[in-house]
Amino acid sequence: MEKKRFTIPFMPVHITTEAAIAMIFIGVLFILAGVLPKEMMEPADKLVTPIGLKPEWYYLWAYVILEMVPNKLMGILIPGVMVGALFAVPWLERSKERRPAKRPIAVGVFTAMMLVVAALTYYGATIQIGG
Repeated sequence: MEKKRFTIPFMPVHITTEAAIAMIFIGVLFILAGVLPKEMMEPADKLVTPIGLKPEWYYLWAYVILEMVPNKLMGILIPGVMVGALFAVPWLERSKERRPAKRPIAVGVFTAMMLVVAALTYYGATIQIGG
């Protein structure tokens, strides 16, 4: 004779328990937001860009290109062409080999692109942009 194991069903018991705990946490958050509101600063002026404003590090390379190129359309197109080149390499190099040592074009384009992006990011992090 097989011994029966006592189990708690997931659907009504665990889900309602988790939902109740989530509602308690949300309620505490709303109460804290009402009792201790965060003070607002003065409204931002939409027509004035702050001096020295920089994007996050992962967009800094594209922002440096945008700042360096006098024609803003080219400053937008150059990062798009760079990213597009990374997407186009697998279709341009039709090698069936998967090892990087046997795919010199793909590895060369990727390495060159990452070196350019790293150099531009470093350059953008060390200089004052927009000032």
